[in-house]
Amino acid sequence: MKILSLVHPLYQCIAILVGAYNARMGLTRKAFTWRRHRSWGLLYYVMTTVGLVGGLLINALFERTGREFELGLHLPLGFLMVLLFVLAGALGFQMHRRRDLRGTLLPIHKYLNLSTLLLFVFQGLTGALELLGFFLA
Repeated sequence: MKILSLVHPLYQCIAILVGAYNARMGLTRKAFTWRRHRSWGLLYYVMTTVGLVGGLLINALFERTGREFELGLHLPLGFLMVLLFVLAGALGFQMHRRRDLRGTLLPIHKYLNLSTLLLFVFQGLTGALELLGFFLA
């Protein structure tokens, strides 16, 4: 179980890097194509969702052994991030389909994704503190 609890944060760090790359691509338009941005974005969203499921699995495994893992805000924020990703992705697809809405939807799409990336960093800090407290206890 300790290995799983170390793999989860490492995996999520890779997801943050994928998200940061995609954000850079979208904001600076360097190497930007719709197909590339969509592919990296989908990878980021899927990795994050898989990370949420992995975190739930780790928590369930710890509970089976009688150990409590106090997650605090870590779990609800994970669900919030996935919800924000779904909204941001839906806006991205709408912008691609309806170019006339791009001016209106683009700032919201950027705000949702950048907010979620910041939440992701906060998630990393809360998770690291929880793991540290767990391993030191």
